[in-house]
Amino acid sequence: MGSISPTNCLESEALPQTKGYGLQGTHDYSRPVIFDLEARAPSKTVDIGRDGTSLSTDLVGRVLQLGVFHPKHGIVVAVPFEQFDGSRFHDPAYVRDYRTRMLTCLRDRTPGFGLDLGQPSSLVSVRMATWNRAVFEFSLGRGLHVVHTAQILRGGELVQSATVTNRGAERENVRARLNLGLSLNRASYGQLTEGGPIPLPPSQNDLVRTNGGCGFRVTNPCLGARLDGFLEVDGVAVALDGLDEQLVRERPLHATHFEAVSIAPGCSASLVARYRLLPEAQSDEAWLPLPIKQAKDTGHVEWKRAETIGTYIIRRNVDYVLANCVVPISDTASAVITDHVALPLGWNRDNYWQIRLLYKVYKNLPSLVNPPAAEMYRQHVAQATKAHLRWVFVEAQRPHGFWHRSYLVTGLPKDGLVFQLDQQCYPILELCDFLECFPHESGFVLEVVEGGALAEVLGLVSSKQDPGCELWPTDETPGDDAVVYPFHFSSHVLLWHTLSRLRGLLSQLGVGALDEMTGGLDLDLDLDDLIKSLRERTMEHFTAIHPGSGLRMFAYLTDGGGRHTFYHDGNDVPTLLAQDWGFVVNGEETELWRNTMEFGLSPANETGYCSKGPYHGLGSVHTTGTWTLGLFHEAAYAAAQGDADRLADVWRRIAGAMQWDGTFSEAIDHETAVCSSKAWFSWPGSMIGAWVVDMRATDASCLY
Repeated sequence: MGSISPTNCLESEALPQTKGYGLQGTHDYSRPVIFDLEARAPSKTVDIGRDGTSLSTDLVGRVLQLGVFHPKHGIVVAVPFEQFDGSRFHDPAYVRDYRTRMLTCLRDRTPGFGLDLGQPSSLVSVRMATWNRAVFEFSLGRGLHVVHTAQILRGGELVQSATVTNRGAERENVRARLNLGLSLNRASYGQLTEGGPIPLPPSQNDLVRTNGGCGFRVTNPCLGARLDGFLEVDGVAVALDGLDEQLVRERPLHATHFEAVSIAPGCSASLVARYRLLPEAQSDEAWLPLPIKQAKDTGHVEWKRAETIGTYIIRRNVDYVLANCVVPISDTASAVITDHVALPLGWNRDNYWQIRLLYKVYKNLPSLVNPPAAEMYRQHVAQATKAHLRWVFVEAQRPHGFWHRSYLVTGLPKDGLVFQLDQQCYPILELCDFLECFPHESGFVLEVVEGGALAEVLGLVSSKQDPGCELWPTDETPGDDAVVYPFHFSSHVLLWHTLSRLRGLLSQLGVGALDEMTGGLDLDLDLDDLIKSLRERTMEHFTAIHPGSGLRMFAYLTDGGGRHTFYHDGNDVPTLLAQDWGFVVNGEETELWRNTMEFGLSPANETGYCSKGPYHGLGSVHTTGTWTLGLFHEAAYAAAQGDADRLADVWRRIAGAMQWDGTFSEAIDHETAVCSSKAWFSWPGSMIGAWVVDMRATDASCLY
């Protein structure tokens, strides 16, 4: 959005990488992050994934969540704490608390399950090597040095492999343990804006030894899932004699196997634990572990300028989307979830911006990534984006004709009969972006266009137009909040932009009218008039005088009859992009837009803008405080206006809000910038990452 060439926006060296987390070392982002556990516990897990299997660990690789796709339940997880209380879906405080269970484990140093070599000394090194592999290094005292790797292999197998080297002068004994204090649960899907709870199956965990006592299996028959695994020491499977078989309900297992390993001076021992979390459909299949290939640690040389914060943000957010958010449900279809922990559901809105980041990176791969890694990213992005289009247009169910508020990865709508206007636009816009990015895929895009879903949604949207004011109603805002007036400004900007892009798509494909399901609308003949009328009616009904400032601007909501509300929300990205998309074109319209944005990004936006503290910024009535998505609004707006000073200040806040792994939470504390809501939230990181890609094409060297 726009371009700017500030001379000294913010040097990468000024980023307070050690802020609040006890991080040590340089600001070279191609190097590992060093944590001082005596100073402060980290506020974020280590997150990797592959092929629909996602993993979160603590700072020494112990498992805090292992999750996979389940054809009935959507997402099932293995975690070291109890299942969500199914009687408390409408208790926001409990929902918030449950979402932070893993963060509580980090804070209290409660170990996750799996391979555990004991409490390390204060310093721990963590390298996010690739999207499916993390490397941990630490000392156990007495000269024992540990290199522990957690990785997800092709097909979804989790491998924890630790090499313990005795750097001392005397033989040392290591008392390793295989901790199976875990519970197999369904993802809770608990929402702060609950739209209809999905009842949870009973919690039951049954642990037995397998493979002649050398393996284990945990099953939850009520859930229809199982976790298989075994332990090796120096390549030999260990007999798990000390592991007590047990069956428990409504709580995690309490089971541990200890293994003593003696290591001579100058020698090393290898410990490997391997797991596979499987849905019920595969419960009778034998698990055949794949060979472990020794991965070469390249130090991120595959990414150009890997030492910079800008590259770090792009790389880590792309990797998070590909590793933890893309969930294959078949050979040809993949759901995309907004995060793998707090709310592993698919929203068309979030998904569009996540995938837009992938498109941005795909188009700029030669300037971002060195070969052959560039080819690897190219293949993964092409596959994931095409598979998601098939999911949203074919697999996502629309029992009422429209796309629902949110979805399980199975394609089942999560929430009830709630019509959100903006959710109907994003899949269409995503389809247009796909063809722009992959012009050779016109045959596939034509297949989607003629598949029926597009025509049905367009027909339904057409039928909802108000015959009086000629605007389109919505039940909820993009923040999932009920509206006081039925017509919402940013959704109309988005609808206009979507129909404008659709017009170009249909022209490129040579498609005219879709079919009678569009309510008699001949897109080939009438789309131009519809787009023109939509913009005119939006300008007419949303332009109003703000009662406080006396300035003319765009209202947030209107009843179409002269009543308005004034507000701007971090979720309303289309308002921010109204100029960039060409919705506002002349000087008068640009002034309306600028007044709207200046209001929204100021304390005058009383319920939306957090004006206190060094990390002030736009938020949402949905969740109070500064939103990282709101910081993106301010950064993109400052860049569009050529305001170098404002951009420098907001980049300082973005850098401070960035979590240690390069991702961003939903909201931050206005005084400290630490996460105050949803440490896992892919949308803001996707927006910021895509913006940094665009800024890299300008002379905005401050980002690097």
